[in-house]
Amino acid sequence: MSRDHSIAVVFYPFLSFAYGMFAAVSDMRFLAIPLGCLSAGAIVVGAAAAPAANTSGERWFKEIRLLVLPDEEALHASLADPADRVEFERIFWARRDPDPMTPANEFQGAVARARSRADERFTRSGQKGSDTDCGQLFVLLGEPTEVIGRETKVHFDAAEALRGSRRPEVWIYRSRPGDAVAFTGGELRVALDEECRFAEGARVRDDLLRVARSKVVQPRLGYLKKPDGHLARLEDVRAALTAVPVPTAPGATRADFPLALEPKMLLHTPGGEAYSAGLLRADLKGLRAGDGAPPPALDATVTVQAVDAAGQAAPMIERAVRAAVSADGTFTASYGLPLRPGRYVLRVGLLAGDKTSVASTPIEVPDYDAPGLKLGSLLVYPETSAAPPADARDPYSAFTVGALRLHPRFGNVFAKVDSLHAVCVIYGGQPDAATGKPSLRARLSFNKEGRPVAMGQPETFDTASAVVSVGPVPLADFTPGRYVARVEAIDLVSGKSETQETAFEIQP
Repeated sequence: MSRDHSIAVVFYPFLSFAYGMFAAVSDMRFLAIPLGCLSAGAIVVGAAAAPAANTSGERWFKEIRLLVLPDEEALHASLADPADRVEFERIFWARRDPDPMTPANEFQGAVARARSRADERFTRSGQKGSDTDCGQLFVLLGEPTEVIGRETKVHFDAAEALRGSRRPEVWIYRSRPGDAVAFTGGELRVALDEECRFAEGARVRDDLLRVARSKVVQPRLGYLKKPDGHLARLEDVRAALTAVPVPTAPGATRADFPLALEPKMLLHTPGGEAYSAGLLRADLKGLRAGDGAPPPALDATVTVQAVDAAGQAAPMIERAVRAAVSADGTFTASYGLPLRPGRYVLRVGLLAGDKTSVASTPIEVPDYDAPGLKLGSLLVYPETSAAPPADARDPYSAFTVGALRLHPRFGNVFAKVDSLHAVCVIYGGQPDAATGKPSLRARLSFNKEGRPVAMGQPETFDTASAVVSVGPVPLADFTPGRYVARVEAIDLVSGKSETQETAFEIQP
């Protein structure tokens, strides 16, 4: 340990920080609905297709009631013309379509499949399963992480617990890294009675509403009324948006204002994917009011799209954000998406008012499931006060990890009044022939001008993955200047070693 500072290195073999207790980000995809229950392969209905057969009256609207936002409910109630209600339904699904370039609306099809499974599981005498509160929760949130009954605790895939006479149950949903919305406190508990009903307490209602808002992945699409009071057609709404296009083609560019990107986090998730998240910073001085003051708050849209090495572009992901513009005229927000192993160019855009800019950054996603020692990103971030309730429009929502809501700094610039966290996930390691377990050793240090100024003791562990973490470390005694956080790891069986570094700066 160095004479300057000492820091403790903490290992979490279960990866509670990263993802171990949560379902895979790979299940999230672009829908934020667990695809374990909304499986692929079923016929889906395109957004421009005619409404489903059973849409007369209020039926279709009630079938998806937990997906409906309050302003949508009010608008739908005000529509007297059946043709307007048909158009409303088309726009409703289009706003939630993860890939408008395909003829099928994947989200609408996923909801239909979830309703079918809910009918199989929860139908009771006189009521379809998908119409029960159990079914509605299943459509909105998918399978709970855990179900607690009167006397037993079961996993949701225990089908025998879901058939026959019901008993009161508590469904527990836990937040996952990369989710569009984090539940308050990291989990949501919903108590269901014998009739498969739940009472909407304030916390449950707020969490369900925030999840429903996160399903709107095309926030620029809206319900526009024509001068005669009728709804504009979906095609006309889309045409109106072409006046402010967001570049989507792999080679397209637009720069109405300076935009910089900073990749921050790369986490392995079960299923072979990784979750990538980063920050964008836009210089929006041109959006200042006439008196020169920045706007008190800005509603904007963050877009992110991955283009693989062959030039194939994945569907674009959109997310609405709302935050204040800093006094210096900059606006900071986050982006995040799941990626398979490979090389990509990420195209990240910001739509602010009628201005749009797009910037690109390369990224390589390793195959974390392949043999051998590997390190994830080394993330440094400041200690923050108690976080407010999670909000899908929070500009930092891409860094929601369970109950944690991280606020990394663009440029990793900190002040002496800050306290710093550093975290890195270690993966793999060759199993020992005698024990069948890996043997890994890691150490985290802070370095200045090539010399360690704070160093933890080496730690050895025998799990396939672990989190090396330190913090909060007060920076008051650190000399201002540039530093490097470093994690050094070695596989004691194979002898292979890996190092991960992240630069940061401490200002007076």
